[in-house]
Amino acid sequence: MKTRKTVWKAAAIQGKKWLSDLLADEKKRVNLLLCMGVMGLLLLAVSEWIPKKEQAVVQSTPTKEAVASQQDYAQQLEYRLEELIAQIEGAGNVQVMVTLRQGQEVVYATDEETSSQGDTSVQHVLLAEDGLVETYQMPQVLGVAVVCEGGDTAAVQNRISALVEALTGVGANHITVAKMASTQ
Repeated sequence: MKTRKTVWKAAAIQGKKWLSDLLADEKKRVNLLLCMGVMGLLLLAVSEWIPKKEQAVVQSTPTKEAVASQQDYAQQLEYRLEELIAQIEGAGNVQVMVTLRQGQEVVYATDEETSSQGDTSVQHVLLAEDGLVETYQMPQVLGVAVVCEGGDTAAVQNRISALVEALTGVGANHITVAKMASTQ
């Protein structure tokens, strides 16, 4: 009974012998190089027939559903930020307002064709007379306002700004932290 190691060793020896026999004969070497060249050219030719996939970002006019969805997204983001900021030491009671730069974007699937002259045409992929939706991109955050009881302390402002910046991706110049007015 042969072990795997001996089987692999025997196969490696046979492979080396076959390769050395192939490379020893000049005619076989030339034929091998020609075959490899033809295969490379065939692969290049076939790659031209494979369609390339491009993305096009198209933004349509906002509908009532899109506006409602955008408002829901902003409210959800505000709620989650309030919950996290309230956990920061010294923040106290917190209220957050988020403004969004633009509505939700829809990315439609496209098909790109290149002619033999090098001209490129891009067409949207249609599915039952509608564009095939590839992805939805959520609206970008424009700015964040945070009002909290500890908003007059520089250390609390820095911690809140760093947290909001990390979670939303907006720069510190688009984040405002202020002290909440007393209710008495």
